[in-house]
Amino acid sequence: MITFDNLIIPTLKILYEMNKEMSIKEIDKVLIAYVGENACNLSQMHNSKQTEFSYRAAWARTYLKKFGLIENPKQGCWIIAKDYDGEELSAREIVDGVRSNQVYMPASKIESFDIAKNNETYINDLSKNYREHNICLFLGAGFSMAANMPSWEQLIAKFLVSRFKDETNEAIAEEELSDLIEIAKLNGESSPIMQTRFLKQNIEPEKYIELLKAAIYQKEANINNALFASLISLIRDGNIIRIKDIITFNFDDLLEKKFKQKSISYESFTQKTYLNKSKNHDKNNVEIYHVHGYIEEDMSPDEIDLDDIIFSEEEYHKVYNDPFNWSNMKQVNALRENICLFIGCSLSDPNMRRLLDIVHSKSATRHFAIMKKENIQLPPSIEKGQRSYQLYENFHLHNRNDYFDSLGINVIWVDDFDEIPEVLRNIKNHYER
Repeated sequence: MITFDNLIIPTLKILYEMNKEMSIKEIDKVLIAYVGENACNLSQMHNSKQTEFSYRAAWARTYLKKFGLIENPKQGCWIIAKDYDGEELSAREIVDGVRSNQVYMPASKIESFDIAKNNETYINDLSKNYREHNICLFLGAGFSMAANMPSWEQLIAKFLVSRFKDETNEAIAEEELSDLIEIAKLNGESSPIMQTRFLKQNIEPEKYIELLKAAIYQKEANINNALFASLISLIRDGNIIRIKDIITFNFDDLLEKKFKQKSISYESFTQKTYLNKSKNHDKNNVEIYHVHGYIEEDMSPDEIDLDDIIFSEEEYHKVYNDPFNWSNMKQVNALRENICLFIGCSLSDPNMRRLLDIVHSKSATRHFAIMKKENIQLPPSIEKGQRSYQLYENFHLHNRNDYFDSLGINVIWVDDFDEIPEVLRNIKNHYER
C-alpha cells in the first residue's frame, strides 16, 4: 500500500499541470492512474466510510496545504497556490518543512522580502490605533532586562545560587557567586520551568518567596533608560494618557517605580486585587496587570501572595488547565478588545501561544510584536555581506513571519534591543504627523 508521503509529489504535479480547481474525486481519479491501481489497493478500507487510499491522499493534500503549495478555496475543491512556480521539491522537504512550522517560498520572493517596508507598514498601523486609544501593552522579561533585571534563564540561575548560598554553611565570595551563576546557566534543564520545579522541592513557601525576591532584586535597577523613557512618552502624550492597559509577565515593580517618578496615576492588579476590583475604581489610572504574580522590592515575604506566583512547572500547569483562571481571562479579553503590542516577549510561552490561537481562530484582528532577529550561525567560509547569507536571513525571517502570522501577530524586526525605543518613538511620531 502506497504511503501518504509518496502521494505528495504526484498530487502537487497533478494540480500544477492542470492549473485549475479540481474536486477531490477528480484529483483521486488522476492520482490512481498516476501511481497505479495496484499501489493504491482500493479495496482496503480505513473505516466504514473511507478507503485507506482516500485517507492517505487526504493527508498528502493536508501537508501540501500546510506547506503553502496548494489551496482549498471551497470545501472539497483544491487548486495550486499562486506562489508555486513548478520548482522541483521532494516529499521529505515538504514533510520536514511542515513539521518545523515552515512554509514554501520561491527564490524570487525570498530576494524581494523587504523587512524595512514591512516594519514601516506595521508602525503606521500601530500609530492609527494609538491615535484611537486602542493599544494594550504586553511586557515580557526583555523589558525589565533593559533596566538591569535578569533574563528568565538568569533569574532561574540566580534563584538556584540563592538557595545554594542559603543552605551552605561555607562563606562564598562575590566572585564565586558570579561563577556559580554562570555554571548554573550552562547546566540548566532544557525546560526552564521544569528546572524551577526541581529547585522548589523541599523548601518552605516563605523561604521560596524570600529567595525568589533576592534573585530578582540582586542588582540595582536602572529605570532611567531609553526604553523606559520612550515607553512613558508613548503612554502619556503631554497630559493625555493614551495607553491605559498594560499586561506584564514580570514579577518586579520597575514600571510602578517609573510611574511614580513621572507622576502617572496607576493601579496594579494581581489575582486577588483583580477579583476584588471595585466598579468605582478610578478609570483615569493606568492599569497594570501582573498575570504571573507581583513581588515589590519593599514587600516582606508574608505580604506576597504565593498563589499569584507562576514560576515553576506545576504553577504553569495549573494556569494552562484552567480556562477560567483570571490570568487567562484577562489576556484573552485584552486580545479580543484591543490591538496589543508585545515588547520584550519571546512568545515562546506555550500558554500565551495557546491563547493567541484561541483568539485568532475567531477574530481577524492583528496584534503586533517588536522582536530581535535571531543570530544566524555561519560557517567560516561565509560572511554576512554575502548574497547567500541575505537569502537565508530573508527565508528565515519570512518563515518566522508566517508562523507568527498564524497566531495573528505582525512582527516588527530589529537587529538589536537598543532599536526598540526608536520604534516606539516612530509609533508616536507617525501619529503626530
